Amino acid sequence: MNNIFLKTTLILFLVVNISFSKEFKFNSGENKINVIELYTSEGCSSCPVAEKWISNLKYNNNVFKEFIPMSFHVTYWDFLGWKDSFADIMYDTRQRYYAIKIWKNKSIYTPQFVVDAKEYRKWFTNQDIPKFTKEYGGNLVFTINNSNLKVDYFNKNIKNKKVYLNIALLGFDYKINIKSGENKRRVLEHDFVVLDHIQKFAEIKNNRLIYNMNYIMNKDKKRKYALVAWINSYDTKILQASGGYIKYN
Repeated sequence: MNNIFLKTTLILFLVVNISFSKEFKFNSGENKINVIELYTSEGCSSCPVAEKWISNLKYNNNVFKEFIPMSFHVTYWDFLGWKDSFADIMYDTRQRYYAIKIWKNKSIYTPQFVVDAKEYRKWFTNQDIPKFTKEYGGNLVFTINNSNLKVDYFNKNIKNKKVYLNIALLGFDYKINIKSGENKRRVLEHDFVVLDHIQKFAEIKNNRLIYNMNYIMNKDKKRKYALVAWINSYDTKILQASGGYIKYN
């Protein structure tokens, strides 16, 4: 995986001066938690139905237990007349990397679903969540206390392996009034929005990965967020994921 696919910032800065007031701890358990990625854009007239589907997963009892949904907003439809509120060119790059390097397919589009790093086209026929089978994924625990984030991952089946550690902040309950472009005069609702994503080199040694980092997340305490982590191999295979909602005092 080349460096353009990595977001190398060690410290994540966001804008409003509200900090963590207690420790948050997330534990995957040993069953693999699956990662659902949606590539979407506020400038795409076909995307609102996919985003609504993602939003409804808030009410699914298995969210953060069996699967973690994430919406990556891309920039390449901005030229149609509306600049997406959450788009990042790094998400364009992530999607293209999947298509070109992993699937050997130059085609990218929105909405596009990716499940555990594999293109998932069945959504367009049944608009249903994939049927996941239980499999061992190792145990991924991460905690954050003030600005200290610690990741502890144990996998009995992997002795030594170089991997990528991902951390993402997700936002909820956004309502965006679209004033131009294909969705003009629509109010688009967003959940599980990737507000920022960082990816770091890491290594499993003697079945365990331990990673400590400084992570500052200052946001509006009135809004709902989630923090997620996942580990993938160099070929993008998802090994394990974990995460959950963040609540301020």
